[in-house]
Amino acid sequence: MSRLVPRSLVWRLALLLVLAVVAAQAAAFAMFASEATRVGRAAGRTQVIDRIAILVRLLDTVPADAVPGTIAAFNSPRHHFSIGPASLVPDGAMDADEARLAHGLDRRLQADATEARLLLVKRDSVRRDVADVADDPPAEGRRAKPEALQVSVHLADGRWLNGEAPVALPTPPWMRIGLFQIAASVVAVLAVVGLGLRGVVGPVTALAQAAEEAGRGTMVAPLPESGPAELRTMTIAFNRMQARLRAYVDDRTRMLAAVSHDLRTPIASLWLRAEMVEDEDLRAGMVRTLGDMKRMVEATLSFARDDAASQASGPLDLAELARTLASDHAALGRDVTLSAPEALPFAGRPDALRRALDNLVENAVRYGRRARLALDRDGADVRIRVEDDGPGIPADRVEAMFEPFARLDDSRSDETGGTGLGLAIARSAIRAHGGEIRLHNLPQGGLRAEVVLPGAGR
Repeated sequence: MSRLVPRSLVWRLALLLVLAVVAAQAAAFAMFASEATRVGRAAGRTQVIDRIAILVRLLDTVPADAVPGTIAAFNSPRHHFSIGPASLVPDGAMDADEARLAHGLDRRLQADATEARLLLVKRDSVRRDVADVADDPPAEGRRAKPEALQVSVHLADGRWLNGEAPVALPTPPWMRIGLFQIAASVVAVLAVVGLGLRGVVGPVTALAQAAEEAGRGTMVAPLPESGPAELRTMTIAFNRMQARLRAYVDDRTRMLAAVSHDLRTPIASLWLRAEMVEDEDLRAGMVRTLGDMKRMVEATLSFARDDAASQASGPLDLAELARTLASDHAALGRDVTLSAPEALPFAGRPDALRRALDNLVENAVRYGRRARLALDRDGADVRIRVEDDGPGIPADRVEAMFEPFARLDDSRSDETGGTGLGLAIARSAIRAHGGEIRLHNLPQGGLRAEVVLPGAGR
């Protein structure tokens, strides 16, 4: 059933309203049809009784030779009358309601017919020839659906006036009328939904897109606060939330940059003092430690500058970006290979993506001697893989390597180096584009960094 439910807000509301209208119209139509049928049956019964009462009075006034012509004149496609020696309705076949109606007709004919008697009986809708009742009277107790009304009146000359007609009057084609009414109601509902929700769905869609962009770190202009009260409240809350988050991130970024910048002076001072130490081994250790601190500060400043820049998102070619990156590393004598299509369109921030891929390639070359970079399209998504031939990472430390300043030099290489910010910066940039990055140890040895970016740079 979930597959049949529309995903769009407009169509969901339209479907609910259409179902409600159809259900209400069907219920109202069913009650109307039932009441119309009941009224039609009552009117048809009354029409037959009135018609036979008039015929009885008329037969008392016309000559005997004019009786057949009079009866023929009263016949119609719905009403059939005849005179015979036997009653069309068996004696004792009436129920209480039919007896009450017959008694009422008796009272109406009392002054015009001698020992007049009226019997009502319900028969099948298949009409029997009332002229043959003398030869084939119906069996007593024979009952069926109340679709035909048969009447017998005992005339003064001892014969019986028999009549038969359908109970209900002709009814209109209810099914066609009902379907037309429901179709007209559905069209009206859809028109109202289309006009009424135009001012709601547009702002809701814009809000959803803005929330997606803001979640990827993109600066989004404040949304216009329009529409219904609930929508305006939600838009105002989103604009305030975005402003507060941006202010918070800017404050933290500026503080990080300021602290890193201020650390440069004491590091330089300590470096000068370390050079004055006479013990050569102690001096070398202090200089090495201060060098590590300097690289960490420089990396932190670079990260803060890149984050503060907030480059605008736009169309780019990931394949061309990867080719340029691989060429730059090859120019430095590094073993970097690339497998990519001719073009791979994407929408994102080129500087952030290049920095993320550069960090992954840098780690692969440093700790795994070579880097194999591959890009391809996986459905609507873009998949990027960077593989090396290093010793890999222990499974219990994979997630920890994404933490800032996390290093695993003794597990991946005999060399030292790096600040431990490479993977943290890469994951921050990838997640800012709505993607994800994961590390996998390869069965044949080595490590794979796999990046998945959502299609169209969502």
